[in-house]
Amino acid sequence: MHYQLSENQKEFWKQHGYIVLTDFFPAQVGEDLGTWCNELTRWPETPGKWMKYFEKNNLGERQLCRVENFIDYHKQMDEVARGARTVQLLTELMGEPATIFKEKINYKFPNGGGFKPHQDAPAFISFNQKFHITMMVAIDNCTLENGCLHVVHGGANKPEILPQENDGSISTMHAKKLEWTPIECKAGDVILFDSYLPHYSEPNRSNGARRAIFITFNKVSEGGSMRDAYYQDKREKFPPDCERDPHKDYSEGAAIYNVANPISANVE
Repeated sequence: MHYQLSENQKEFWKQHGYIVLTDFFPAQVGEDLGTWCNELTRWPETPGKWMKYFEKNNLGERQLCRVENFIDYHKQMDEVARGARTVQLLTELMGEPATIFKEKINYKFPNGGGFKPHQDAPAFISFNQKFHITMMVAIDNCTLENGCLHVVHGGANKPEILPQENDGSISTMHAKKLEWTPIECKAGDVILFDSYLPHYSEPNRSNGARRAIFITFNKVSEGGSMRDAYYQDKREKFPPDCERDPHKDYSEGAAIYNVANPISANVE
């Protein structure tokens, strides 16, 4: 059954470039997400399949930070990411047919780092696409304490790249001028935002995890499905630890694929 956006929701999207849905998935999906995520967490690092990335947490320990390229190997997560109900919603927000571009789970375990203020659009220019929408699905409750998403109210729907630091994050001086709004939400809730929306998250200062799925979509008219090309390029330029050559410098790839996040650029 298709999800029907209200007129108020459509208008909010047009004004602000993001929207929060608390009833998109059945309650059971919200409960199951944690179980499915735990399954992915236990999967071993395996070259050529799912892609696991790690950070060095605040205690100096190697800690899982992200899993990508996993929906081909997990039926239930595949349905969440590119089932008919999801694609229909993204098509409505796009105003034309949408297709999946990439998917990831960001793990923010206790002592896990934050994500600096940034926009997603600069990371996607390699594929000659101008516009994307990301659907965040909360796996855990997202709170101020565990590092929920912060966005700029009314800061999207403007196809412009803000001033940047050398690492691709938004200029510190510019970020301080923006008015940031935290979005606390429950497991199973959905946040949709466009690729020009400034956003960031704080470190996890709680005793529990803050995990969330981020599924990004592009317009079919902008090259069709680019998911395979995206992961082929990322594997080459910024592969997961288990596929890296310890003698190779991945700094150029990190400049594209490791913007504003705590993932370790070198094998630990």
